[in-house]
Amino acid sequence: MKIRTSRFGEIDIDESKIIEMRTGILGFNKLNRFIMLIHEEGSPFYWFQSLDEGSIAFITINPFLIKSDYDPEVDDHTIEMLEIEKEEDIELMAILTVRSDPARMTANLRAPLVINKQKKLASQVILEDEQYPVQYSIS
Repeated sequence: MKIRTSRFGEIDIDESKIIEMRTGILGFNKLNRFIMLIHEEGSPFYWFQSLDEGSIAFITINPFLIKSDYDPEVDDHTIEMLEIEKEEDIELMAILTVRSDPARMTANLRAPLVINKQKKLASQVILEDEQYPVQYSIS
């Protein structure tokens, strides 16, 4: 399948890798289909590229790479909604905010993307735990 994006131009994607959002990303609720693209080889960053709107892509990172003791509790409703059967099926990604000074980049640890890697279903979850900030410095 070919898609047109503002960042990457026209790209060919494997339809089996399309991730369906069961609930949308805050402020982007109408975008339901995404694909995870590696930023560049060896980089910890990924683009969460919308297939519904080619100009929308979120830069993400595995939150455990920046906060090794990150231990969010994923509620039962989310587990059911994403049809998660085993803990190993869960992949968490934090959306980054990139500022004009890249050294001030932050990760949203309060509202991670929870992805069922096997079934390619996802949701952005807002955690109750206040120890995880919306703007966690990654530098």
